[in-house]
Amino acid sequence: MEEMKSEIPVMISLASLASYNGVAEDQMQIVTTGTLMPQEGFSLLRYRERQEDEETGEVMESDIQLVLKKDEVTMNRMGEFSNTMLFHRNRCFETTFRTPYGDLPMAVYARSVQCEVGEESGKVHLKYELSMQGAYASTNELHLEFYRAENKTGRTRGRK
Repeated sequence: MEEMKSEIPVMISLASLASYNGVAEDQMQIVTTGTLMPQEGFSLLRYRERQEDEETGEVMESDIQLVLKKDEVTMNRMGEFSNTMLFHRNRCFETTFRTPYGDLPMAVYARSVQCEVGEESGKVHLKYELSMQGAYASTNELHLEFYRAENKTGRTRGRK
């Protein structure tokens, strides 16, 4: 049985942009902490995402887990709104977007998938088209960078 490697605390910077027919509509930027678990052939990156609904002011939290491989990224979103999305260049992935108001059929078509992951840092860049209930919803770009977090003494935390 393969031994799981220990979690490495990381700082995460994420920027995303959603556009509809070339017009930017929704931007998001977050900086947060998470954990990285390098494994044989892939890495797991976990973090919590907090977003405020502009109309209601309600804060929604989701636990995000990314499975990072050289040519493929899988995103699992767990929370009140949940789904799984698979990003593999020039492939379409059909899934369900679960909401408190009901489930919606969703499809993701990845135009570009770039994933560079080291033992303590990495970058992910995705460009994809999103369809909801069979209709084009948006073109999205996501850029995520992460690196080993430092504690207050300036030393890196985690295993040596």
